[in-house]
Amino acid sequence: NPGDNLFITGLSGRTTSAELEELFNKYGKVQKAEVMYDPHSRESRGFGFIRMNSTEDADRAKTSVSGTEVDGRVVTVEKVCKICQFKN
Repeated sequence: NPGDNLFITGLSGRTTSAELEELFNKYGKVQKAEVMYDPHSRESRGFGFIRMNSTEDADRAKTSVSGTEVDGRVVTVEKVCKICQFKN
């Protein structure tokens, strides 16, 4: 991960990928925004991923959005780290 991929948790079941893209576009160019859904129930799993255009945009978005309220829920934004996933 070059540092431009973000993981967002605490999402409301109402939050859509388009809404996430609109929110994160305030802090830089979004390449892709995706809320993850359960394949069977099609309900939001409460998290998603954002790919920003640059590391700088990702840093700015992470700092600005993490801890804020989105659709009535306080969200957390972290950088995705593939190596970190295997440390636990």
